[in-house]
Amino acid sequence: MTPDLAQLERDVAAAPFLEGVARRRWRLITVAWPFAIFGVTAKDMREFALRLECSGYPTQPPTGGLWDVAQNAILVPQSWPRGDEVFLGTFRTDWHSGSALYFPLDRLSRVGHPDWASTHPHLTWEPARGVVQYLTEVHRHLNSRGYHGAA
Repeated sequence: MTPDLAQLERDVAAAPFLEGVARRRWRLITVAWPFAIFGVTAKDMREFALRLECSGYPTQPPTGGLWDVAQNAILVPQSWPRGDEVFLGTFRTDWHSGSALYFPLDRLSRVGHPDWASTHPHLTWEPARGVVQYLTEVHRHLNSRGYHGAA
């Protein structure tokens, strides 16, 4: 077992992750290293699968986007959540073809955005918080006023 996988396994067995599970905010669907798929619940109780590539975890944040578990592929744009302009700024189907969410916690998305650390200090990756930090932010978006459901 690699150190990054071992850390992810510890984190999903720890209280902060399990609290989110108990509150039905998210759940672990599967791990096929270096990928982990989580279900994240929106305010309308729809669950969106989030596939995260976690190599280098937790030193490096994960990167990922919405996933169609049945098709084993990136979720087609027509099935992505809908929302206002702020919401859609994160859930961009045009950003890396939907393979990464566009926000400062995503490893791929933060490349080329050195200003994000100063403009969004609350979204600076904290290895000690790990995947719960990423899931919390995705859950927050899916439960915000800006979320307008799914197609």
